[in-house]
Amino acid sequence: MTTTQLEWRRRWKPDLTAQVWQPFQLNKQRALVKCLFREDRYELLVYDMETLWYEECSRKAFEHKAKKLNPNVEAPLATLLQHLRDNLANQKKKSTYSLEPPKSRDQSGVVLRLGSHLTGGVPFKWEFHCQEATNDMYACHLATPLLTMVSELCRREAELHKILKRKDAEIEDYKAAGGKVSRKHLETTPFDGKAFNSDMNFSKAFESQVQSSGASAFSEPGQELYRQVMMTNAWLNRPVEQASSDDELLDDISGDTVGQTAGASGPSWAHRLPPSLVANAQTAGASYGSPTKSITPKGSPVKGASSPGSSAEDTELMRRQALERRLAEEKAKQQQPVKKKKKKIF
Repeated sequence: MTTTQLEWRRRWKPDLTAQVWQPFQLNKQRALVKCLFREDRYELLVYDMETLWYEECSRKAFEHKAKKLNPNVEAPLATLLQHLRDNLANQKKKSTYSLEPPKSRDQSGVVLRLGSHLTGGVPFKWEFHCQEATNDMYACHLATPLLTMVSELCRREAELHKILKRKDAEIEDYKAAGGKVSRKHLETTPFDGKAFNSDMNFSKAFESQVQSSGASAFSEPGQELYRQVMMTNAWLNRPVEQASSDDELLDDISGDTVGQTAGASGPSWAHRLPPSLVANAQTAGASYGSPTKSITPKGSPVKGASSPGSSAEDTELMRRQALERRLAEEKAKQQQPVKKKKKKIF
C-alpha cells in the first residue's frame, strides 16, 4: 500500500456503501441491516432476503417523528441518534425488533419497529419507514460486492494452495536430509488441491452452508472482507480532482521526510550544524554579497513562482556554500608561513 493511499484512508469519510451488513432476526426470519448516522440525519438499508428497503431521515423529519412517537421524552438530538445507532450496530437482547410488511396494495413500503429503553429505563420506540430501494442500490450494496468477495476468496484459496505446495517441498527436503517427525500424528501427506475440493463438496458442512443460504456470510471475517472491498472500490473510483490532490499530498509528505516543508523552523542543514556555526554561516554569507537576499530575482516570474519549501532549500544551500568558503579561507590562512619580524636597532 502506497503512502498516498494510506493518507487517503486516514482522511476518507465513509458513506453508506462502506458500512458493513449486520445479521438480524426480524419476525423469526433472517435479515441484513446496515445504517449510517450523521450529526443530524441517518440512512438505513434492510434486506429481508427478498427485497432491499431504504430510508433516509433528515433532521426536520427526525424531530417530528421523535415528538410523535415519544411525546414524553425530552432529549438532545445527538443522544437519540446515538441510541438508535447503538441498537442497529448489532441486535440487542433487551430491545425488540419487528418488520411490518405492507398491509395493503396501496402501501409500498415496510416499517421496522424498534422498542428499547433510554438511560434510566425510560421507554423509547422508533419506526423506520422504508421504501423499496432502486436496482442501482441493490447492485451497489449487495450484488457487486458479493461477487467481488467471492472472486477475492477464490484468489486467496489459490494462493494458499501454492503456499501448501511449497511447504510440502520444504518437508520433502528435510526428509531427504535425514529429518524425521518426532511424533507420528504430526506426519501429513502431500497436499492435493483437487482431492481437497472434492472432499469439501461432499462434506456435511457444505450441505449445512447450502441449507442456511449463506447465513454466516457476514460473520466477522466476512464483514471485514466486505469493508475492505468497499474501501478499495472507493479509492479506485475517487474523483479525478481528488486523485490529483492526493499526488500533491504525496509530494508534500516526501518533502517532510527530508526536512524541507514550508513553514519549518529550519531544513536539514540547520539541524545538523551547531547554532554557532549556523550564525557564522549567515554572517559569512552577508560578506559575500548577501546571497540569501537574492533567492527570488524580481525579473524572473518563473523562478518567483517557486514554492516556499524550495526557497528554504536554496537558502540553506547558499548558507552552506558560504560556510564552506569561510572554513576554506581560515584553513588557507593557517597554512601560510609566519613572517619573522625584523628587530629594530637602537
